[in-house]
Amino acid sequence: MSRCLHTNPDRIYDDMRSLRPDATLTLEGGRYATPLVLSSVSGSQQQPVVIHGNGAVIDGGGTYEDYRETANRLSAVQEANGRFPGIYYLADNAALVLRNCQWIVIEDLTFEGCWPTAIYLDNCQHITLRRLHIRGSTIAIGAAGTYTRHLLIEACDWIQDLQSHGEADLAAIRKTGAVNAGLDPGDCRLWREISWSQVHGNIEDTNSRVNVETDERGFDGDFFRAWTIAGYVVLRNNVILDAFNGIHFFNDASDSTVEDFCRNIVIENNWFVRIRDNALEAEDYAWNWTVRGNRFVDCYMPFSLEMRRSGYFYIYGNLGWNQHRPGPDGDDRNFGQLFKFPKQHEAVGPHYVFNNSWMLRGPISKRNRIRQFHHLNNAIGYYGAAGLSTRQDSVPFGTGWQSTPKEGQDETSLEGEHFTRLWQELDIRFDGDLIDHKYFPHLLRHAGYPIGVDANPGPVPFHSPDFGRPEGLKLTAQVPAVPFQMKLPDGRKQAVAGPNYAVGAWQGENPFTVKEPMFYEHWLYPEPCGKGEPAES
Repeated sequence: MSRCLHTNPDRIYDDMRSLRPDATLTLEGGRYATPLVLSSVSGSQQQPVVIHGNGAVIDGGGTYEDYRETANRLSAVQEANGRFPGIYYLADNAALVLRNCQWIVIEDLTFEGCWPTAIYLDNCQHITLRRLHIRGSTIAIGAAGTYTRHLLIEACDWIQDLQSHGEADLAAIRKTGAVNAGLDPGDCRLWREISWSQVHGNIEDTNSRVNVETDERGFDGDFFRAWTIAGYVVLRNNVILDAFNGIHFFNDASDSTVEDFCRNIVIENNWFVRIRDNALEAEDYAWNWTVRGNRFVDCYMPFSLEMRRSGYFYIYGNLGWNQHRPGPDGDDRNFGQLFKFPKQHEAVGPHYVFNNSWMLRGPISKRNRIRQFHHLNNAIGYYGAAGLSTRQDSVPFGTGWQSTPKEGQDETSLEGEHFTRLWQELDIRFDGDLIDHKYFPHLLRHAGYPIGVDANPGPVPFHSPDFGRPEGLKLTAQVPAVPFQMKLPDGRKQAVAGPNYAVGAWQGENPFTVKEPMFYEHWLYPEPCGKGEPAES
């Protein structure tokens, strides 16, 4: 028999300690003080523990303005200790902590003013976070522990910087499936008024140290940040607005165990709106990621793939608009690129980027390299002067695309100036793409980039490049795509083809898709608590 409990701010701590399998705890309306901690609470697939809200607010008790100087001082402490300046090491200082828990569902709660972290998962399995509304926080959701796996995070929303019109865009997305294009992004503090270095500057990148008086280190976080977790993570249908970063995975395990972590990730149907640094970031080592059906609206860098070793990435069906310049006047981190790559990389499998549609104002990738990278059948238009972008600034492979090695240099020495030209050696392929840039493909081929014979110059027949409206990136005329075969992690191959297979993220009126990964198809979902049984109150 399921057990239904109701609690209020006065009883919450006692009631959380009494939870057992098949219990549902409803937080009645009110503001709940933090921290709230679940430790060693376990349900099962048939009898999960459910905690949900009914007008409940988890109240961290502070605003960003209250926390700003503290975040700056604690970042300066890290810098003085010889570490990267930031407050990431304090992520476990969270409003809601789940430690050593299994089969827990948290849903329909609001988190306000929870600095630095709203939710922290430590060594947990089979956790569902659903319809959570998070306002503020350096890190919305943090996950750590080498045994942490099977996390489902869906239909949540996070607005990090409240001095923005994030609430208006969120309402528009949920109601109409598009942002409110009539709003001025210049009104958004983190996007337009704060420089990149005030949040993330350091000696190596910006030759600057923490300034306790003027920095904004409290924003240097993510919607979801994972530190060397096993994997099996699904993030879907979330909306992330006015934040510094979106989704961020680290994997710093030892060489002998590194392949056991950061595996089997699906990121689908999310919105990323005004992300000042990286929307999606994989660092160090990562395997078997599917990134599909997401919308990127004014993201400085949608994809940061700075892995040392990685493989089996499938990035398809995504849409993006990068029209507006971030940062205040004089900020040199204001142009960005679609993909950020590492200086050195080892591939254990391919990385496929196919059938996406973008409106850009900057390069596809402006420097460095990646191995086994196959960029196929994408549709890319450019805003040009409308996005404060010149033809030279927006060259697909960086402004140094025409540079040649001097005597005593080789091509590798120039990869800090432009995306690598060593495509045959690194197994890089660009083919079937429709890219509306004057230099693509012919002038870039002449500069040494071996672009495939089926690549097409523009114009791209988008129905309408209206800002942040997915249907506008449908094509008015279908452009044939290049069929190909994808390698799967188990050695099998999957054909990407069809009788009317076309470039871009839309196939006629329907979104492009391919078969989902097996671990996603057979995901273990918790069964509804008390289904078909009377409830004990």
